Amino acid sequence: MLRVEKLIKKYDHNVVLDEMDLTVKKGEVYGFIGKNGAGKTTTINCILSLIHKNDGAVYFDDEKVSYQDVSYKRKIGYVPDVPVFPNYLNASEYLQFVCKLFSVPKNERETRIDDTLSFVGLRNDTKTISGYSRGMKQRLAIAQALIHDPEFLIMDEPTSALDPKGRKEVIEIIKQLKGKKTIFYSTHILEDVEKVCDRIGLLNDGKILLEDSIEAIKDQYYKNQMLIRTTIPDNQLIELIEKKNIPARLHVEGGVLIQYDPLQINTLLQVLYRHHIQVETMQKQTVSLEDVFMEVTNA
Repeated sequence: MLRVEKLIKKYDHNVVLDEMDLTVKKGEVYGFIGKNGAGKTTTINCILSLIHKNDGAVYFDDEKVSYQDVSYKRKIGYVPDVPVFPNYLNASEYLQFVCKLFSVPKNERETRIDDTLSFVGLRNDTKTISGYSRGMKQRLAIAQALIHDPEFLIMDEPTSALDPKGRKEVIEIIKQLKGKKTIFYSTHILEDVEKVCDRIGLLNDGKILLEDSIEAIKDQYYKNQMLIRTTIPDNQLIELIEKKNIPARLHVEGGVLIQYDPLQINTLLQVLYRHHIQVETMQKQTVSLEDVFMEVTNA
């Protein structure tokens, strides 16, 4: 549904997006991940023609987008990272205003506003937006993005400034939208990505380093590993293990990680027994998306 090809964006001599490519398929939740400053918001601004790109192309529904094009934006709902509202209005009044902007038929507005506010948990809330918490404002931002029934939803760091309760509420909303909308979900919170996304694109230094389904990434990177601690220093243990051609590396919190293979584990235990080395801990580990991120970006 969205395709970005060779996208370049520079600020003076600073290259923010360096011939970046990505593809979002219809109906999926696409996790656009990367550390702060990786260029995620810049990418979104280029997709929405909020800023000029230096080069490259953006295609929406296989139609090439020009900077002046407005028609494709009517098919998109946008949730900014820091939503701003007129504080003197309440949620219903604000959505009335948004309905007018998107030419929602008059006879549909009341029902659509009521249904949308109910969906995000703000139904019958009559206080003005000035009295809203950060989480309530984020849910209102989602409501305004959905009110015109877009095909495509862009969410820029929707949970980054929220407390655990607010994050959970937004994640639950995304889960309910899954399969009903195509969602481009930008975030640096990898735990949330694993909960809701079908595919991810990992952005680093202006380039997509990894783009695939969560399942394919699990098959490639999520290797079960064993954490071992013994009575000898970890560096000595690694030397001993590597002599038997068993891949090993230090664990950040102490101990040595080896890839889990029953034959290798048996070999290692025999080596340790022969050298009179006692095992203090053996614990199976599972690699997370955060571990994949660190490995791919060499962080």
